[in-house]
Amino acid sequence: MNEIHVAMMNLLWPRQGLAVAAFHDYWSGAHTQISSRLPGIHQYFQHHLDLDLGRSFPGSGAWKQHPNSGFRGDAEITFAEEIHLREFAASLSPLMQDEQNVFDKTISYQAPGQFTKTLRDDTADDSPNGDLGAVLKYMIYTKAAPSLDRDGFRAAFVERVSSPLAESPDISKVRHRLVNFYDNAAVTLLAPNVDNHERPENQFDASLEVVFADAFARRRFEGSEISSHVTAAISEICESTVCMRVLRTFTVYNHGRITLAGLRTPQMAAQIIALGATNQLDDENFRLILREHTFLRRYDS
Repeated sequence: MNEIHVAMMNLLWPRQGLAVAAFHDYWSGAHTQISSRLPGIHQYFQHHLDLDLGRSFPGSGAWKQHPNSGFRGDAEITFAEEIHLREFAASLSPLMQDEQNVFDKTISYQAPGQFTKTLRDDTADDSPNGDLGAVLKYMIYTKAAPSLDRDGFRAAFVERVSSPLAESPDISKVRHRLVNFYDNAAVTLLAPNVDNHERPENQFDASLEVVFADAFARRRFEGSEISSHVTAAISEICESTVCMRVLRTFTVYNHGRITLAGLRTPQMAAQIIALGATNQLDDENFRLILREHTFLRRYDS
């Protein structure tokens, strides 16, 4: 049984004039301390993306580049039930107000549960927090070829791309999100001073997460028959692609529970783990961090 009702693919463009490193830091720090308090979340993974390093994915040089490649973040948020998604959407006002501090544009796609699937996962940690070490993770975003309707593209993508990749002995993880059309007229969660509009010709139809254990695994895959097959398949069924390397992934929520990174910020969680500060993980500290400090004077008073 699929535990996911829907997965969101929130693509994020940095605020104009803001360095990408500052964008990533604010998003994973201050902005996340708002989003991690919102109700209804089942999973929340933050993927920090790099376009230049994405060109190292085997075969990607053969694919036509999608014109819409300016985003540098993917907030992957999943919900177990429809009611949880509605609870989340009804509580977004504080997050929407903060978006203008860090985002120039946000586009939120949805992939229904049956079209969100991890086909293989041999990675050691399902809740990574930060730099990935020797692991090489890629996110590939694709637009369907105009000759295929949505159902035809989805079937072809699973059969010819994600399923063969999951059979490769050189790949540790394969996960796809086959997203719905982004209907600009139906968007109701609009952040002030943030662009939430995407022209149909610039939209994506699928994303693919591919993980190699290390650079040697990537090199072995590069010369494989599966690599050649998938490179050709993407060229045929996709009009264009954007291939990104994931610099780091922060897990804010997983298995329906807030993580240490979500509770304390990823940066502070890394400090706690590095020092082995186990006292920070007990229930008393958890309740203390979440308690409203009503005895303190508020900043705006």
